[in-house]
Amino acid sequence: MSTRRKAKQGGEETMPESPVTLESIAAQLSTLSTQTTKNFQELSSSVSDLRDDIKSLRSEVSEVKQSVEFAHEQINLIKTEVIPGEVDALKSQVNDLESKLLAAEIYSKKQNLLFWGIPHEAKEDVVSKVRNFMEAKLHVDGADSIPFVNAHRLPRAKGNPVIVKFVSQLDRDSVLQHAYKLPPNSGTGVSQHLPVALQKKKAELRSAFDDARKKGRKPRFRIDGTQVTLVVGEKVFKTSQSYFDHIA
Repeated sequence: MSTRRKAKQGGEETMPESPVTLESIAAQLSTLSTQTTKNFQELSSSVSDLRDDIKSLRSEVSEVKQSVEFAHEQINLIKTEVIPGEVDALKSQVNDLESKLLAAEIYSKKQNLLFWGIPHEAKEDVVSKVRNFMEAKLHVDGADSIPFVNAHRLPRAKGNPVIVKFVSQLDRDSVLQHAYKLPPNSGTGVSQHLPVALQKKKAELRSAFDDARKKGRKPRFRIDGTQVTLVVGEKVFKTSQSYFDHIA
């Protein structure tokens, strides 16, 4: 049997080592097995918890994916159905409002006429000038007795015309009928007081109007509500192009 030495004052003393027995080995193996089993159980529990976490995470990801897909469907629905429908409805409302405003503006100017070619003078009597014009140029009987609401220059308008608001619509229409007899290129004229929108439509027909008048066809503009057309004889034209296509 092996021995080990132990230092001791005054000399050395030998002690026998503890013997390695099967019982001690078995005890150590049992302890190791118990610890391994415990560690394995803890690892298994951790793995189980991890699996549960992964399962929960997958469920959450699936819910998020479904939510995103639903959101995309709603966005596409809005883009393809809701927004175009609302835009069309808004456009319709805007067009309706514009038509009503234009009709109201036409009505407010219905009894007005613009007189062109009346020379401007300082401190002029506009009313007297208009009455003289109606009598001398338009040959309107009783021009002095036709009542006006008011009459004044439009300095910002090209040509500096005089605008007259008549008390009676009948008087206004009678004066306008006389104005149709003015010779072309006379430098004078009478026209209806139109909103800008109708002035633009009238300007679009101007080339056809000038061509028809040059050929002695006695054209005239017809205003029906918010529409402006060109009347030449018995034909009605909505555009200058339709007029030129007709005479080609």
